[in-house]
Amino acid sequence: MNPLAAQSHFDFLIRDFGFARTSEKDPVRYDTATLYVEIWSGKGEIDLIFGVKIDTEAIRPFVSHVFSIAEIVRYYKTGPFPAFDSFSAVPELDKEERFLIYLASLTKKYCGDILRGDLTPLERLSQKRSAKHPGNT
Repeated sequence: MNPLAAQSHFDFLIRDFGFARTSEKDPVRYDTATLYVEIWSGKGEIDLIFGVKIDTEAIRPFVSHVFSIAEIVRYYKTGPFPAFDSFSAVPELDKEERFLIYLASLTKKYCGDILRGDLTPLERLSQKRSAKHPGNT
């Protein structure tokens, strides 16, 4: 992944939500006091994760504090997952950059409350995970 491309598409986190960029290499990372967002690549994939940096009533020690963008989008959206193919209309960009645009658009559309500091959706996702796997709480 080109870290500069990731920064160009995710620096809105700094401008619009008060994050600080804390890593400029792969993974590119943005932090606030309670949350981080990481764009990373490996094994031919690019992914975006959200990590909660504090313990809450639902997100406790020994329970994962990390949530994928796919998990968050599925929390908010019923029906088919937004298709990546919708970005094929920008053929002058390589597939990696189109995918970064896609991830940034999902983040803007579905994660605004979380980025503003509302951890409730992530707490609910954590509770949902615990309900699926009661022995892992």
